[in-house]
Amino acid sequence: MLLDAAADLFLHHPYDSVTVGMIASEAGISGPGLYRHFQNKQALLIAVVEEGLQALHQFARATVDSEPDPRTALEALVDFHVRSSLTEPPRSLIFLKNEHAFPESDRRRVRREMNLYAQEWVLIVLQLRPDISEPQVRLLTQAVFSMLNSVATLNKGLDQEEIVATMSTAAIQALTSRQAGWTSP
Repeated sequence: MLLDAAADLFLHHPYDSVTVGMIASEAGISGPGLYRHFQNKQALLIAVVEEGLQALHQFARATVDSEPDPRTALEALVDFHVRSSLTEPPRSLIFLKNEHAFPESDRRRVRREMNLYAQEWVLIVLQLRPDISEPQVRLLTQAVFSMLNSVATLNKGLDQEEIVATMSTAAIQALTSRQAGWTSP
């Protein structure tokens, strides 16, 4: 509950404008209660981002390890990412918005976790798109992440299953469709 409340606040407000009091109030605890769990607001921000990214990466790793068909694996990754973005604020967006508040060692660790997660996708897409280079696949993957993460703030007026279907279709098309004129150098 505390991490979810903080994640929502850090997604919608700049780090510097989010107070411990705001987080505690949103989580339904006292300000001092927050300090029983985290040393300070910065430690809470780091935990919010790392916890969400680790969950995504663990799912991706388990999917890649257990699913031999790359198309099925990609569909599972997309579905999980979309559903995660709908049910909780995307941790990568929180990180990018608040990166300035991270100490350098934590910033590097989070970036490494984000890269490891992206690499799981890249390895799958490379199997499905042998016609393009790895840098092109990385570009596509990052663009799809941006699109999928946008559902956290742009999902007004549709029910969850409509959003999942729309975004999943768009992501799979973006990652697997061969486009005329776009080939490996």
